[in-house]
Amino acid sequence: MPLSIWTGMEDCVQTIVERRPSAVLDAGIGFGLWGALLRQYLDVWSGRIQPDQWATRIDGIEIDEKRVQPHARHLYTDVLIGDIRELVPRRAADQAYDVILFGDVIEHLPKDDGRALLHVAAGLARQLVVVRIPLGDGWRREGREEPDHHRSQWYPADFTGWPCTIREYDFWGNPYGLITIETSRSTAVSDRGEVLGVLDRRLQELEQRVERLVQP
Repeated sequence: MPLSIWTGMEDCVQTIVERRPSAVLDAGIGFGLWGALLRQYLDVWSGRIQPDQWATRIDGIEIDEKRVQPHARHLYTDVLIGDIRELVPRRAADQAYDVILFGDVIEHLPKDDGRALLHVAAGLARQLVVVRIPLGDGWRREGREEPDHHRSQWYPADFTGWPCTIREYDFWGNPYGLITIETSRSTAVSDRGEVLGVLDRRLQELEQRVERLVQP
């Protein structure tokens, strides 16, 4: 089912938006929920309401083109069709992303493939790899369609090899996780560089607002 459950959603939005990313890769867009949320809080929230004003690159990957809704093609900068195991490494090597998001998708891969993909993503993302995922073995394993079957079960210990924060939630008696992995590239950025980047983005936003105010 190409949907993301609501548990931990607010924390996930806050985790990403607080970093003020200039580019996000949503690996497994499904219905396009995260494109809408991130577009709202990374652009519209700052006054960039119209598409020609948007400053954040939000790209998405979906395995089944039939699932991509018209609103998703509007909200995402670019939508790629294919397997995330192939497209995430290829795309993130060509286009720099501050955040790579795996929302209810890693469990649909064999575990070795999931681990390998997370290692690749952690080496490519400039700030964070964010994972939303069912934890434990109490979840149903067969989805409504073949791409939705659960092919692996994950536990908090599976993520402790990365520098990460793990939050657990209860979803009708089953544990659900929000895992935030700090990437090696994020720790290489100096505090001065981060401050200057934030100031520069805020200055750009202020200039854009002033331009809109003085337009006849």
